[in-house]
Amino acid sequence: MGDKTKTLDEKIIPLSAKDQWRPINNIRSLIFIVVRSTLDSQFMKVSLDKLIRDHIPLLGARIKTRPDGWLEYHLTTPFPPKYKLFGWSTSTVPSTLEQANLAPEHDPQRGITILPDVTTLEPRWIPAHWPVLRCQDTPDTPLLLVHLTYYKNATVVATNLPHCVSDQMGYGSVLKAWIDVMKGREPPPFVDIPPDGLDGDKDIPTKELFKKYEYRLRTKRERAEVLMGIVPELVVRSKETRCILYLPVAVISGLRDRWGRELKAKYGAEATDITNGDVIVGIIAKFANMHRKRTKKQVISGPANLRGHHPLLPKATPYLHNALIFAVTHTSISRSHPPTSDLAYAFRLAINNALKPAKIERGLAVSRELRKRNISMHICEPWEFSYGTTNWCNAWHGVDFSVASVRRTRSEEEGGGEKRQQQESDGSSETVDGTASSSGPLIFGHSLERNHPNRLSAAIMSKAEGGYWIDFAAPNKGMAAIRALLERDPNLETI
Repeated sequence: MGDKTKTLDEKIIPLSAKDQWRPINNIRSLIFIVVRSTLDSQFMKVSLDKLIRDHIPLLGARIKTRPDGWLEYHLTTPFPPKYKLFGWSTSTVPSTLEQANLAPEHDPQRGITILPDVTTLEPRWIPAHWPVLRCQDTPDTPLLLVHLTYYKNATVVATNLPHCVSDQMGYGSVLKAWIDVMKGREPPPFVDIPPDGLDGDKDIPTKELFKKYEYRLRTKRERAEVLMGIVPELVVRSKETRCILYLPVAVISGLRDRWGRELKAKYGAEATDITNGDVIVGIIAKFANMHRKRTKKQVISGPANLRGHHPLLPKATPYLHNALIFAVTHTSISRSHPPTSDLAYAFRLAINNALKPAKIERGLAVSRELRKRNISMHICEPWEFSYGTTNWCNAWHGVDFSVASVRRTRSEEEGGGEKRQQQESDGSSETVDGTASSSGPLIFGHSLERNHPNRLSAAIMSKAEGGYWIDFAAPNKGMAAIRALLERDPNLETI
């Protein structure tokens, strides 16, 4: 007689409000990790299976929509036989990565560079059948999809995960836990928070949630006025150019130091120090307005991550789900006004303000109410223009797929594990050529709605190979002005 059939238990786990307001309820986040080595597909696949079965079973669930429109996980455990925990596929390209002319060759001396955009990479690095929006999922589509594209000298690891499962920090935590399994380690457990733990202040006055010039709710009339302020410009300047913008770390650090001194002199010794990320936000906000001779009122926004700032989210503990509120600054911008350093400084002040305890609770309450009222999140004031920024760089700290290189796994199988153990104990790592490197992984990708104007937002995708890689777009007239600026001022000393 065979073994008795195991009893299956289906858990239904509602998604929290912050994990499903529009448009993140429909977005699939795609990232493309460029690894300049040949990776062991089978080793990676077995490790990912172990990660989901033993450590993060929620990644093996399916998301379904209730009759009232709210989303919920359906998790059947133990996983049934032949159940598809995740999608896995590979393909091979008979050339080097450089010959394919997709990812630029590593060049630490590269200056500011405008490269082909992310949409030229995506069809080369994902299967044609992949859903790129959650509405394209079938009932059997796994949450996590992985595809490896092999070149003669590199591997591109493409991963695809619904935004409602995780923000980028959670995404990065999944990748690092996967790497831990490949290293033979126990990944740290992900923090488990009560379903309404990040729903924000339940008693906050409704009037406070509608407060202008912040991350807020807007009335139906205001939402219409926002569209009326944006659509005419999109019609007049209907053509835009999307690109990957490469900004060298040396240029950004130099601007940060110079602007920091100028801001101290301008606003006093108590002026808050700006970061490299703030400098980049200032630059891309100015670049996005290079076509403007006259100023235009705008809201510049960006996510503020709550890990390490909310009492339920310790900084060193991984958390799978979304944990974001949004910082907002308001200004008028043209190609020559205000000084770009002021844009960077205003954004830093907005981030610091958003992370105050009371502001955190308010921001979470806004996200809660957006979902309850089924309102799309678009941070913009009536008759003005919006510009959203996001920075993924911190999410990828510790993401290093060299542990899965064929050369390395073969060495392990042959008993050569001592070198790896030494590297892991002293914190060192190696690149393909054996030289020590502290650079993060080269990652491209996007987490956006499809067929929408791209000039309204930008993402700092990664910090790697000597610079920052940014998904950026501007009206054609503005892009021409950016190119002209870079020709006469390649280090951005005049902006």
